[in-house]
Amino acid sequence: MKLLITGAAGFIGSALTHALRTGGHTVTAVDDLSVTSPRPRPDQLQVRDVRTLMPHDLDDTDTVVHLAAHKSVPRSFEVGAFEHNTAVDRHLIHAFTASTARRLLLASSCEVYGQQTGPLAESAPHAPRSPYAAAKVSTEHLAYIYRPSLERGRQLGIVRFFNTFGPHEDADAVVPAFLDAAARDRPLTIEGDGTQARDLTHIDDAVTMLTRIIHAPALLPVVNCGSGRAVTINALADAVLRAAGRGTVTHTAARPNEISSFTADTTLFTRTYGPIEHRPLDQALSDTLQERARTWTLTGTPR
Repeated sequence: MKLLITGAAGFIGSALTHALRTGGHTVTAVDDLSVTSPRPRPDQLQVRDVRTLMPHDLDDTDTVVHLAAHKSVPRSFEVGAFEHNTAVDRHLIHAFTASTARRLLLASSCEVYGQQTGPLAESAPHAPRSPYAAAKVSTEHLAYIYRPSLERGRQLGIVRFFNTFGPHEDADAVVPAFLDAAARDRPLTIEGDGTQARDLTHIDDAVTMLTRIIHAPALLPVVNCGSGRAVTINALADAVLRAAGRGTVTHTAARPNEISSFTADTTLFTRTYGPIEHRPLDQALSDTLQERARTWTLTGTPR
């Protein structure tokens, strides 16, 4: 299979690119490297803005996987962040529809659900509480608009990611921030009271879910990518301390517009693509901590 992946130097993109190439597929990897990270980059990376991709760049591609985005929820409140993500997504959707590529898989986020009680099924309404989430909602609506105009056999699908973690994730996310703090014997900083809950999925499990979606005959209009289980931030901190064998916890002010819980309803994924045996959280954290200590610091992150 011939694929093109945007955001291929990102956390999920680099792992997916590696897995697909290891599986014998041809992957064109694209990233503008606007996010500085010590994470190893895929070989033969095309360093370019997604907005420079033209329809002919996508021609003869079976599947385009669009993962490129500025993903920070707090920074999305800055002027221009919403406009950037929507402009990039709008451009790629248009380039895809004007190309001969067969399928486009767009990355969305659990953030589109906003404050709702879970588990969250794909049919739940959009209720964004940040410009980042609103941008993803806009992208999803563009997909709904363009999908009926596609020629027979061409597909446009959406995957909503919940909280994916692993050894090569940048330290601005909660799991690596906790792991790095514990490894350096610094307090784990919890925003708010720590009762907020998140659906955590190890990167290997998320890539397994993505590869099943990609290899299936048809893309679903929208599908969740998560574990189906929620963990409070307090419980996550306790699990990190167990994995590290040391550490303390401190609290700071709650994040504005904090959402109390995200839990994926994985019924649709399981029914369509089969069940995924997600690794237990304690094991996943221990594996991530050990791998991060072995490889991540060697690529430039200070201890």
